Amino acid sequence: MAKPPLIETAETIRTRAATGRVRPARRRIHWDRVGIKVVTHTLLLLLCAFAIAPLAWAISSAFKSQAEILSSLDFLPQQPTLDNFKVVISQTAFPHWFLNSLIISGSTTILAILIGSLSGYAMSRWRFRGRALFGNTLLVVQMFPGVMLAIPLYLLLSNYHLIDTLWALLVTYLTFALAFSVWMLKGYFDGIPREIEEAALIDGVSRVGILWRIILPLAGPGITTVAVYAFLMAWNEFFFAYVFIASNDKYTLMLGMYSFIEQFTTQWGDIMAAGTLTTLPVLVFFFVLQRALTRGLVAGATKG
Repeated sequence: MAKPPLIETAETIRTRAATGRVRPARRRIHWDRVGIKVVTHTLLLLLCAFAIAPLAWAISSAFKSQAEILSSLDFLPQQPTLDNFKVVISQTAFPHWFLNSLIISGSTTILAILIGSLSGYAMSRWRFRGRALFGNTLLVVQMFPGVMLAIPLYLLLSNYHLIDTLWALLVTYLTFALAFSVWMLKGYFDGIPREIEEAALIDGVSRVGILWRIILPLAGPGITTVAVYAFLMAWNEFFFAYVFIASNDKYTLMLGMYSFIEQFTTQWGDIMAAGTLTTLPVLVFFFVLQRALTRGLVAGATKG
């Protein structure tokens, strides 16, 4: 019996392929790539655990008594209790603080979307004098820390008698939210083809109709990004609220939780319960819009 040749010809390979006797190629395992993936995923899991641990500890501590929080280092409560939540909801002005934060955050979000959409669309579609200066100014504004603007904003708001009012917080938060909103939406509008608008103009649609019926629906992920950013920024802000607000009935959630820190004692159970009630609605809101938020961030950062 003749031995098969060491080097197979093309005709031999085709014959074996036709008869189904081709040896399947062995899959080479690149152990270096597997090792890199294992290390990468391990690091990511550690980072996730590091980020989630404070929130998990706060939620667990919300169900502990003050004595257990100070005496025990166990993660899970030994005797779970709802007393902290009862005290925060019924014996403090937490519901009123929650309403104030909701009003400020909701108003900041709506105005940031409205003004940011109009300004971003104008910067994207029209060429006017000072356009480049205006866009660069928006970028420069985001470079300065908010602490530098505390005194100028305080003097400005004091001249208009807005100190210790919710209007002071709304104006301040909108100042910071608009810089991000306009630039983000401008970058997103740049990625929408102009031919769509030209076709709508030929059909007789007005500029306002184009913006409302065509551009804004197409820019949904970008608008979602702006909404999440503006809402979370206003919801979690503490410094300017601490500087501008003095009356208890004007407190936001952050100021209200700060009031639990007294001169000689700190009500850790009340703080953890209030923090849990403050954080959970935001987490639900974020996870519901997470996919649209990711698409909006990528698109707004790369388009245009």
